[in-house]
Amino acid sequence: LSFSDTGNLDADATHKPANGAFTVLVNGVANAVTNVSVEPQAKTVTLTLSTAVTHGQTVTVAYADPTTGNDANAIQDTAGNDAASFAATAVTNNTPAPPDTTPPQLITTGDTTRPKVTGDQLVLSFNDTGNLDADQAHKPANGAFTVLVNGIANAVTNVSVEAQAKTVTLTLSTAVSHGQTVTVAYADPTTGN
Repeated sequence: LSFSDTGNLDADATHKPANGAFTVLVNGVANAVTNVSVEPQAKTVTLTLSTAVTHGQTVTVAYADPTTGNDANAIQDTAGNDAASFAATAVTNNTPAPPDTTPPQLITTGDTTRPKVTGDQLVLSFNDTGNLDADQAHKPANGAFTVLVNGIANAVTNVSVEAQAKTVTLTLSTAVSHGQTVTVAYADPTTGN
């Protein structure tokens, strides 16, 4: 919690607010405060919660000044002026999302998203929670793909990745004609990432 004040906050450990002066709700459920620490020059109060907040959860915080007058066990400045109580206030949840451990999956159904070829361009679409990696140093090798046109190999001469569209486009050595049957296979070069 950040505060504005002309002076520093009171960081005297014997004056710090009680854990119970704060009400923290995570997705509407109480999450007990186990510690309160005051950083006087930064003018911040940090609450340690009994349960860590996860990415995407909604958090609110409220504070109750223990008395109507100025007292030692409240959020206060070094002059002894208490911060006012405040009702449930929305908190920005900066907890990062968990790491993406799910690999992209080739979409094999649907008229617009399954693999499709136009001339010498074969487009593969993928499902993934994030974008595909379009770093040129990481792109799959041409030889990782096997394209058969009417059962005959058609070499891949280039691979391009469109990160946000989640597509991989293969350029074929020979354009495909209308009515030809096309299959594509991919071999991951290693068992790891």
